[in-house]
Amino acid sequence: MKLATLVRYAVRILFELKKNSSPLSISLISRKTGIAPRTVENLHASLSRSGLTAGTVGARGGISLSVPLQEISLGRLIAILDEGVDFSVCCGEKANECPNQLNCVRRAVWNGISAEFQKSLDNISLEEILRQYPRE
Repeated sequence: MKLATLVRYAVRILFELKKNSSPLSISLISRKTGIAPRTVENLHASLSRSGLTAGTVGARGGISLSVPLQEISLGRLIAILDEGVDFSVCCGEKANECPNQLNCVRRAVWNGISAEFQKSLDNISLEEILRQYPRE
């Protein structure tokens, strides 16, 4: 499984915010992470709606973390920025397009596997991931 680009970018942004005690401007986050300013802005909008980041206006304003990385799971980020974990199209948002959905035994199997994988991702905090990075 490959994480969506937006999820990987969000992780980088959140790690950068964790390193700083004061809010960071979009342009500074962009420079430090190599992510385009517009993408940083769009990700902040999604993360802010979910209560993970907050924005401050003014000369010393910018983006900051709203919750500790320990409280943010990889699974939650995937749910916020992607469609979640679905190993088959018939498990996701397009499930109703399948004409065999009511009598398909495969769907139940894939739904079960998808749910178990989601639970595993929900138990991996960004703090745990950050601890695995070499000290800079």
